Amino acid sequence: MSDKHTKDLTIEVLVGFFMFIILIALGIFTIVLSRQNFFQKTYPVEVFFEEIGGLREGDNVLLRGTKVGSVKATMLEKDHVAVRANLEVPIEFREGYKVEVLDSSMLGGKVLKIDEGPLNAPPVPEGEPIIGTPPVNIIDELGIAVSGIKNLTERVASGHGTLGKLIQDELVYDHLQEITANLQMVSDRLANGKGTLGKLLSDDDRLYRDLQDSMAYIRSISGKIDSGEGTLGKLIADDQVYEDLRASLAGIHEIANKINSGEGTLGKLVTDDQVYVEAQKLLEDLRAAIDDMRETSPVTTFSTIFFGAF
Repeated sequence: MSDKHTKDLTIEVLVGFFMFIILIALGIFTIVLSRQNFFQKTYPVEVFFEEIGGLREGDNVLLRGTKVGSVKATMLEKDHVAVRANLEVPIEFREGYKVEVLDSSMLGGKVLKIDEGPLNAPPVPEGEPIIGTPPVNIIDELGIAVSGIKNLTERVASGHGTLGKLIQDELVYDHLQEITANLQMVSDRLANGKGTLGKLLSDDDRLYRDLQDSMAYIRSISGKIDSGEGTLGKLIADDQVYEDLRASLAGIHEIANKINSGEGTLGKLVTDDQVYVEAQKLLEDLRAAIDDMRETSPVTTFSTIFFGAF
């Protein structure tokens, strides 16, 4: 009887010890799979939102695309929602920071994304609350977009706007038919070789030969110019022409300098004011002589007639 009791007690102890080992293993696996380090130092941060869009406890916190913590609690207060998170690294918020709630995937879920702000910006004063950006509700945005498309479709269907008139107005359709018929007629004329453009398109061999002859002629002229033939060729190839032209320009420049300096007859005419004064006096004398002739002309005519009669 004593042996049986001892045996039963031994089995119970072994079963209890085995269950204890299983519980320890489950705890270790749970810690490993949850990636929680209970001995790591955490840095709490609190952010205030007007609305968090379904953010829940346990959602990840991202910094520059990297998980740096998780949401620990969300608390609804009077006019805002307080989100508390434990971070694995310390964060210094700077002016221009941004904290927002984003979708973690197309299937759902949320993440808390943190942007500390520009590196050269001053830090946020200690004790100042961190204000988060309200999340964008994709469903609401999609509803607004669908509503806009619906309104646009209704306006087009009722004939409003340019597109609506194009669809509803039969006169526009008639004009399009006329334009299409005209284009078809022009295309047929071109295909049949009518008109200048039609001849250019249809007479391929002649146009090609003319282009070949023109290119050959241009190459011939270019070759003659390169070889120094003709007037243009000599102007380009002969250095003596350049020297003569340079000497001529120098002579013209020298003559212009002499004229400007008053040398020679032409220079005196250009620069000497006395010549201008004498020319004016001569013109005045000539004008006076002409006036005198006009005044004495009647007397002379009368005298001639009178004495001619005797």
